[in-house]
Amino acid sequence: MLATLALGHLPGEPSWAERMLRAGVDVVASGADVDTADTVALARRQVPFRPVKARPGDADALFAAGALLIETDGPVPVGAYRVGADEHVIALVDGASAVVEDPNVVARDIVDIARATSPAALWVVSTPGLHTLPAEIAEAKLAALAECAYRARLVFAKQQMDLD
Repeated sequence: MLATLALGHLPGEPSWAERMLRAGVDVVASGADVDTADTVALARRQVPFRPVKARPGDADALFAAGALLIETDGPVPVGAYRVGADEHVIALVDGASAVVEDPNVVARDIVDIARATSPAALWVVSTPGLHTLPAEIAEAKLAALAECAYRARLVFAKQQMDLD
C-alpha cells in the first residue's frame, strides 16, 4: 500500500541502494541515469531483500540482472513491472526543489488524493530532478518521501481498524 520510489536518477555514483534503504524507501535503485546489468546487480547485492527499479536501458538485461521494476514508457519483459508516465503516482516530493517537504503536510495530501482510489494501486514518488541536488539533500528528500507514506499508511490503517 502506497509503495515509495524515486523517479529519475540520483546525484553522484550509481550506488544508491543502501542509502535508499536507510531513508526507508520501499523500492531501491542504483541511481544511475541509464542503468546497466552491472548497476542493477550492484543494487541487488547491496539490498537483496527490496525490489530494484532500473532506469531505461536494455529491459531484458536489466530484468535478468534483478530489476523488478523498469522506469520506461516502452515494453518490459514478462514478470517485470513497467513504471511509466501513465502509472497511478502521487508525486508530492519535488525532485527539482532543494526544500525538504514537511511529512505531515505531504501525508495529509496523500490521504486526500488516495481517497479517490485504492491506496494499494498508488505509488508515492519523488519527481525526477534529485540528481541536480547535493546528495545529502536528495537523501533527506527520500527520507521525507518514506515518512510521508508511512504517516499516510497509519491513517488508512486506523480507518480500517475503525471499520472492524
